[in-house]
Amino acid sequence: MRARNSIGLTLALGGLAVGTAVFALPDSAEAHGAFTYPASRTYACFDDATGGTGGGALAPTNAACADALAEGGDYAFWNWYGNLVPDSDGRHREYVPDGELCGAHPDFAAFNEPREDWPTTALTAGETVEFRHNAWAPHPGTFFTYVTTDGYDTDTPLNWDDLELIDEVTDPPLRSGGDAGAEYYWDVDLPDREGRHIVYVVWERSDSPEAFYNCSDVVFGEEPGGTDPDPDPSPDPDPTPSPDPSPDPTDPPEGEYCTAEYTVVSQWNDGFQAEVEVTAGEDGVSGWMVDWVFANRQEITSIWNASVVNHGAHFEASSTAHNGTLAAGESTSFGFTATFEGANIEPRVACQED
Repeated sequence: MRARNSIGLTLALGGLAVGTAVFALPDSAEAHGAFTYPASRTYACFDDATGGTGGGALAPTNAACADALAEGGDYAFWNWYGNLVPDSDGRHREYVPDGELCGAHPDFAAFNEPREDWPTTALTAGETVEFRHNAWAPHPGTFFTYVTTDGYDTDTPLNWDDLELIDEVTDPPLRSGGDAGAEYYWDVDLPDREGRHIVYVVWERSDSPEAFYNCSDVVFGEEPGGTDPDPDPSPDPDPTPSPDPSPDPTDPPEGEYCTAEYTVVSQWNDGFQAEVEVTAGEDGVSGWMVDWVFANRQEITSIWNASVVNHGAHFEASSTAHNGTLAAGESTSFGFTATFEGANIEPRVACQED
């Protein structure tokens, strides 16, 4: 009998393009994904913090998730599928040091904390189980799945020597309608284990040096998973921290290709108008792309001075012919109108070369 995940989340993964141009993702675009079964720490905490709705304000009931939000902010929650190293190129031990396996990207560092109260998924030792890995942005590659060895102490940081490789699969089948949209799925033969362990996955792309790293906390045996033995009844993290101040357009941002600043110009009952200012770095830019994740099912209805594609809640807006080339410190902007449901939490935007 195949075990099933008790954590549920519905996030549509679409390929809708908005605006006058429709185009495929550039080759350099990042993939995104993480295990939804067994649930990765980031996915489990996002599900906990949103009450399974996938939107609204973040209010974790699990103490470990609440502490991760308070320590690291909301970025890793809304981007639970983005725990990556862009240029590891198969050299995983070199680029991901011991103790940082669960939060390989600095924005996910709070998820490295060794503790006993992360949300868990119950598994049965020796069973063949269908594992599911979200494909927020699909790409070819290989999934290396590990589990901690016998005697691993979950009160200690996770190291590479604590892991045993139990499965390797290249380009597994892909389907829509998964726990969080499109997903890869394949069968894994579980080893003989007992009690709390960590299932660890490395998704190594074959079309890029990029790789993804995620921990899933599991319990082998009868102990139920997915619960916090001592939840904090009143966590009080700030779900909407103030954005970083925008750079002076006459002083190019050092060491960055470009930066972006997001502003809500006006808002009404179920809609709003936003503007994003793009500023070139010290070397200038020739083509830019701004990406972000909307938290409240925002949908763009019109856009100007950029073309955009979305993959569910993940949006990527690219420069047009007339505003893609900017001198050092020079700025341009694009705008859009959109709808939203409930709250309209402002996203964290990032700018990169297109």
